[in-house]
Amino acid sequence: MFHEVGITVREVLELPEFSGVDVAGGKAGLDRVVTNINVMEVPDILDWVREGDMLLTTGYAIKDNLDAQRALLPTLAGKGLAVLGMKPKRYIHAIPPHMIDAANELEVPLLELPREANFSDLISAVLAELVNRQSRFVQLSLVAHRRFINLLLEGGGLQEISGAAADLLQAVVSIEDSLNLRRVLSGMRWGPPNEALITELLDRPTELLEPETFTDRVEGTVLWFKRNQVETNGYNAEIIRAPVTAANEQFGSLTAVKFFGEFDVTDLYSLERLCPLIALDIIRCHDVTQVEQKYRTEFLDQLFSSDNPDEEGFVERATTFGWDLGLDYVTVLFDVLPSQAITDIAEHEKACQLAKTQATTILSDFCRRNRLRYILTRHASGILLFVHPEGVKGDDIVPWANRLLKKARSNLTRWTVSSGVSRCGSGVKGIKRGFREAKAALDLGKVIFGKGQDIHYEMLGIYGLLLGQADLDEQKRFADEVIGQLRDYDVSKGGELLKTLEVYFETNGNARRTARLTYAHYNTILYRLKKIKELTGLDPNHADQRLSLQTALRLSTIFDMGHHLDGCQ
Repeated sequence: MFHEVGITVREVLELPEFSGVDVAGGKAGLDRVVTNINVMEVPDILDWVREGDMLLTTGYAIKDNLDAQRALLPTLAGKGLAVLGMKPKRYIHAIPPHMIDAANELEVPLLELPREANFSDLISAVLAELVNRQSRFVQLSLVAHRRFINLLLEGGGLQEISGAAADLLQAVVSIEDSLNLRRVLSGMRWGPPNEALITELLDRPTELLEPETFTDRVEGTVLWFKRNQVETNGYNAEIIRAPVTAANEQFGSLTAVKFFGEFDVTDLYSLERLCPLIALDIIRCHDVTQVEQKYRTEFLDQLFSSDNPDEEGFVERATTFGWDLGLDYVTVLFDVLPSQAITDIAEHEKACQLAKTQATTILSDFCRRNRLRYILTRHASGILLFVHPEGVKGDDIVPWANRLLKKARSNLTRWTVSSGVSRCGSGVKGIKRGFREAKAALDLGKVIFGKGQDIHYEMLGIYGLLLGQADLDEQKRFADEVIGQLRDYDVSKGGELLKTLEVYFETNGNARRTARLTYAHYNTILYRLKKIKELTGLDPNHADQRLSLQTALRLSTIFDMGHHLDGCQ
């Protein structure tokens, strides 16, 4: 049994059989706990003494050995003795003063038993009390265990477990699931009407709590926990925190705060039974989530690889996940990695999977809290998020996406996060194109711009066109987005930005030759180049951006020629 399950020396002295017993010394230790009782009448009894023992003796084994008398109590105290009961006047005339002094110094109670005391009666009385108490503790433990098992079998989750634990412990209880990133709180009625105080105590750093163990004589340590008593805001409270573990791996923790009374042995029994069941629920929740993610990912992979022009089957199947494929979506593909480098390959892969799992949970919670219409799943390429830009149109979509990502990133600060962002697309075709764009933006963006950034597909410029396997429509869109603004400006303002850009490229970026060939002033050419940069966001003098402008210009010319040829047929 647990060593805390016993009877204090003070309670032993209240038993009728101990009515004539006097405390000769060590009164400061009357609250020591007795878990067993034995008789000492042989010299080698010390090898058999266990923590929590109560020893009864006539002193026969040490009656003629002064050194043994002096060494007895210090040695027994080192073994964890709870109390020594001595019956003098038969072999030892009186309890030696040096033993009384030792008892006072060591705070080990030294009892003087009356000559007529019967050891059998004393032992029977203590054992009967111990058995009754231990039986009661075991019964309470089994009742608690059965209650939590039934709760799980009936489909109860972490919130229900927390509520049952709060009522059982008569304390405010918080359970933290570090695998699925959940936290539940119950039992506020067991605390004062001061939520801020309760929250502060629940969140108190672990290092402020004192570590303790709950030990079984056979199994050894069966519960490791931390506990502390605090006085704050006029309340005396006791805090206890126990890790939730399984197979030597920690999955979370349970923290309880008791404001009225203290945690007792029964509570520790309950915690010892409860924590493994909490771990079971955490693992179950994780496994269910993984299966759900698997089905979502398989569905999207089928959608992405499908070349069937009739997508109605996918639209209907998506409703089983609560997804509406008919909406407009901006696609974001997240790459989430541990912030610190891990050299061991297996440990690195494990940390990456955990980061991906937890980040998915955080993003899902973020989308729900912000009331977004979204599709979210873990994917082989990363965490895949499709977000509907409710009420946002046109040029406002990119700023909206940037604001959304900034808010989302504030929840993902524990990891290194990169993301690729697509343009807004509509329906199934838009979702398929959005995935391709987001993946190209993420894969190419990490190479071009580095990790830890949000890369929009438009930022890739020519790289997205060349390496993103763009089709004809995508090429036309690229050319129009880059050159279209220059064409519109020339039409509305009567300008010559397109012509200036063509000549500028033909002269290998020589502004003075461009001015001579276009019959314009040199400063006019500089102004036009500045205007081109302002309208397109691309600098003709920057190598990569010049390539994007040149490619868009050539594509635009080709498409214009095709348009004119189509009109002549």
